[in-house]
Amino acid sequence: MDAQTKTNMAPTDEPKVELAIRGEHVEVELREDTKEANNATEVEHNLTVKEAFQIYPMAVVWTVLFCLCIIMDGYDSSLMGNLYALPSFQRKYGVETSTPGKYNVSAAWQTALNMGSPIGRVVGGFIQGPIAEPFGRKKTLMGCLALLTAFIFIQFFATNIEVLLVGQLLCGIMWGILSSLAPTYASEVCPLRLRDLLTAYVNLCWSTGQFISIGVLAGLSSKSSSWAYRIPFAIQWIWPVLIMCFVYWIPESPYWLVRHGKIDEAELVLRRIIRKTDKVDIKEMLALMQRTNAREEEYRTGTSYLDCFKGANLRRTEISAGAWAVQILCGLSLPFWAVFFFELAGLPVTESFNLGVGMTALGFFGTCCSFFLIPRFGRRTLYLGGLCTLTVIMLIFGFLGIAPNRPSLVYAEAALLIVWFYIYFLTVGPVAYVIFSETSATRLRGHTVAIALIAYSLLGIAYNVASPYLLNTNEANLGAKTGLVYGSISVLACIWCYFRLPECQGRTFEELDIMFERKVPTRQFKTYVL
Repeated sequence: MDAQTKTNMAPTDEPKVELAIRGEHVEVELREDTKEANNATEVEHNLTVKEAFQIYPMAVVWTVLFCLCIIMDGYDSSLMGNLYALPSFQRKYGVETSTPGKYNVSAAWQTALNMGSPIGRVVGGFIQGPIAEPFGRKKTLMGCLALLTAFIFIQFFATNIEVLLVGQLLCGIMWGILSSLAPTYASEVCPLRLRDLLTAYVNLCWSTGQFISIGVLAGLSSKSSSWAYRIPFAIQWIWPVLIMCFVYWIPESPYWLVRHGKIDEAELVLRRIIRKTDKVDIKEMLALMQRTNAREEEYRTGTSYLDCFKGANLRRTEISAGAWAVQILCGLSLPFWAVFFFELAGLPVTESFNLGVGMTALGFFGTCCSFFLIPRFGRRTLYLGGLCTLTVIMLIFGFLGIAPNRPSLVYAEAALLIVWFYIYFLTVGPVAYVIFSETSATRLRGHTVAIALIAYSLLGIAYNVASPYLLNTNEANLGAKTGLVYGSISVLACIWCYFRLPECQGRTFEELDIMFERKVPTRQFKTYVL
């Protein structure tokens, strides 16, 4: 008789397996594994956040260390757009304007430089899946850090703007791989009760990078030598060197090991990250991972990009990509150009950078505050509520741009941008990482997160092309009226979120597999009973 496997959708049901040889033995073994997996599921639900921290201390430590690589991505995302405001950078890579002694980087080159990293991220996101799946999360991280250390030399020693663009592109490829790798690792190592906090921590690293970037530029804004822009590039070497000091000891993802049949190694990893206790049994946790992987295999979930668009995975890919893409659609690129905008509006360079520092500091504080809100309000409520608030603020900002007596409104516009930035990092910024990290199937997580990153980066390219032309005085010169453009698009994003974004709080990966296979309606996810 051919081997036939039929598993009910409910996680508590026992798989019924018939084999011509050893049928009785295998059936008993599967029932025992099912019992262990059920126990692990119950433990996952019953653990409190405090208990999870106590039992999984090393999972927290390794996730925190692994995700430090995201600081580099946040650092770069804020760096280039604000370098244009440095007089020394303008003299080196810009052209002289009609005002003698005044230099400016053309809108075309601003666009090219700002497209360098996003294009690189698209490439990096695409190759992350085919690289990280066969080689593992840890080896991929080590390779990226080594290459990134080399590519930073190109940025630091760039003699002209063309070489600088090449450096941005190559570094962008590495950041693309790391940006999709870190949240994937965080979601696969941490327990259910810490999944939202540790994936949101990825966004904290990102905002930390932004804060460091704008702080460094503010401190160097009064310098006239080439070191004013070289030092910010050189600081990027700190993170690869720092992470490589301990990367050897970082454990591989246990889910990745299970998928590749390395069960004994997965068990060793679990023993490293779980403190010995009566509450959590290593064998039971391993059985749950194996059953989750087996269930996805039963659903014919493969491990290629094409599988992300088949069956229930198409919806999961849409949600993951949409959650990350909305970060751009709500107008995130405008605060990235804040210092440049403030300078165009007439504020002194030093004051513009000081406002930028204050804005990124609030963004960092907002992410820290989100750690208390996400477990309390869940994903959908916090994400959708934050997005609607951001939309309203962006539209108000835009309407101020058409008001008379413009000079007196500059500080009001600055205040609105700062408030917008804080709310973004309180809600949409960190929650998006939680959503796309847990929505995807475990067998496709790396690929799905990569697709989400590609969607985010492609939109980032479009917005980076548009922003300098919309803001520049010698182009569209919309100034604050740009908020009307971005605010209108954000309204459409709110509509998508209301109808398509489910609440996944408190669900194990196996339970989410079942719910998506059953095509549970979006607004029933929170109350659906398995």
